Amino acid sequence: MKDFDSINPIYYIDENDKKLIKSIEDKINIISLNEKNRKKNLKVKSRVRSIYSSLAIEDNSLSLNSVENIVNNKLVLGKRKEIQEVKNANFLYEHISEYNWMEEKDFLKSHSIMMKYLCKDEGKYRNHGEAVKRGNEIIYKAPESILVPTLMKSLFKFINENEKEIHPLILASIFHYYFVYIHPFSDGNGRMARFWVSLILFTWKKEFEYIPFEEEMYLHQEEYYDSISACHINGNANVFIKFMLKTINNTLEKTTQKTTQKQHIKLSKNQKKIIKLIEENPNITRDELANLLNITSDGVKYNLKKLEDANILERIGPNNGGYWKVKNNRL
Repeated sequence: MKDFDSINPIYYIDENDKKLIKSIEDKINIISLNEKNRKKNLKVKSRVRSIYSSLAIEDNSLSLNSVENIVNNKLVLGKRKEIQEVKNANFLYEHISEYNWMEEKDFLKSHSIMMKYLCKDEGKYRNHGEAVKRGNEIIYKAPESILVPTLMKSLFKFINENEKEIHPLILASIFHYYFVYIHPFSDGNGRMARFWVSLILFTWKKEFEYIPFEEEMYLHQEEYYDSISACHINGNANVFIKFMLKTINNTLEKTTQKTTQKQHIKLSKNQKKIIKLIEENPNITRDELANLLNITSDGVKYNLKKLEDANILERIGPNNGGYWKVKNNRL
C-alpha cells in the first residue's frame, strides 16, 4: 500500500483465474430454478446454510437444524447470544436486496443489524487497537483506530470507481481481503465481510441468493485463514482472490450437480448419439461427428452447446488438442 491512510489494492489476475471466472459464469448460466414454491423453499434453505456456516466460522455452536428452526420461528434451546446471532444474520440476509454494496452508510447500517444486542458499538467503527489471535498468539495487528474511517472511505471509493472496470467476482474478493486487513469493527468483522461478498455477488447475479458459498469457506476454514495471512505477508490480494474463486466455483459445481440431477432433460436422437460417440472416442472432432451423424458442423456445434449447458458434457483443454468428457450420462 502506497499511503498508510489509504487503500491501494495490489493484485494480479492470471490465466488460471480467468478460467475459473469463465467456469463460474458458465455454471451460473445453467442453474435453473423454475417452480415458484420450490424456489422459495430453496431460497430459505440456502440462507440457513449461509448463516449456519458463517456463524460456525465464528465458533457459534448451534447445529444446522437449530439454525433452521430459528429462521422458521421455532423454539430452540441454546445460548441466548448464539440464538441472537442467528436472528440478526437471518434478518440481514433475508433483506439483502435492500442494501447497496457501494454505500458505506448501508455497510454501517448492516453492521448495526448484524451485531444488535451483541456489542455496545454496533454500526460504528472501533476506537481502540485490534489484533487477530489464534489461541494466545497474535497473528495480525490491525491499523490504528484513528486511521479506520479514512481507510474505509478509501476502500469504498475504490470499489465505486472500479465497479465497471473490475469483474464483480474479483471486486468482491478485493473488498473482503482489504476489509479484514482494516478490521474496522470491535466485533463482527468476519461475518460482515462474508455478507458483503454475498451482497456484491447477489447484485451481480440474483442466482447467488441460492448459492451458500459460506458453507464451502467453513469446510475449508483453515485454508480461508491461511490465504488471508499469506496476503498480509505478501502485500497483495492474490492468494485470497484465488481462494475465493476456487471456493465459489466449487460451491457452484455442487449446486449445478444437484440442479441437473433433479432435471429431466429430454435428449434428441442426435444428442444421444453424440454422447455415445464421445464415450467411445473422447478425442472425436466436430467434423467427425458431423460425418457420422450426417448433419452440418453448425448442427453439431448447437447440440454440443446444449449438452454443455445441461452439464452433461465438458470440454477439457483447447478446441484443438483437447477432448470431451461425459459428466452425466442420461441415456
